[in-house]
Amino acid sequence: MPLIDTDLALIFVLALLLCLCLYMRWRYPVPEFPPMATQADDPLMQAAKEQAKAGLGRFRALLGHPYENALVKLRFVSSSQRVEYLWAEVLEVLGPDELGIRLVTPPVTHRGRLERIYRCRYEELVDWLVRDRAGGLHGGFTERAMFAVARRDGLQLPDSLLRREQAYVDSETG
Repeated sequence: MPLIDTDLALIFVLALLLCLCLYMRWRYPVPEFPPMATQADDPLMQAAKEQAKAGLGRFRALLGHPYENALVKLRFVSSSQRVEYLWAEVLEVLGPDELGIRLVTPPVTHRGRLERIYRCRYEELVDWLVRDRAGGLHGGFTERAMFAVARRDGLQLPDSLLRREQAYVDSETG
């Protein structure tokens, strides 16, 4: 009898550890790639931000159809008063001008506790990205600009980023 109780206790402990690991992964996600340093005044990044703003109508339309996932990029001021740009997952459309989001990119210069769930207005968005049900990417203007900056600066993109770049549906309008 004690062997069965020991086995059940071990299974319970392993299940609890698995749940804890999954919770930590959800609570503190690790980005697939480290952030790429770019200059705020880089002409390619400025143009990308303008394209994203100009494409907000398209973004709203894409959110009105079934999609795999949607992300937005926001300006974030960290605890050290440094500006970073973070990606957040769109959780829900809260109204005609507001989204419910969860940060997925951890800030580099922030110290202390960080709430991950926010509300944001469309006018606050720096960029947006929608993966459709077929796997195509729409938007992501600053990401594509970073690919161009990397090439311009003589860096070679890893294969995984080259595949991601090829997933963009329309290289001009997102």
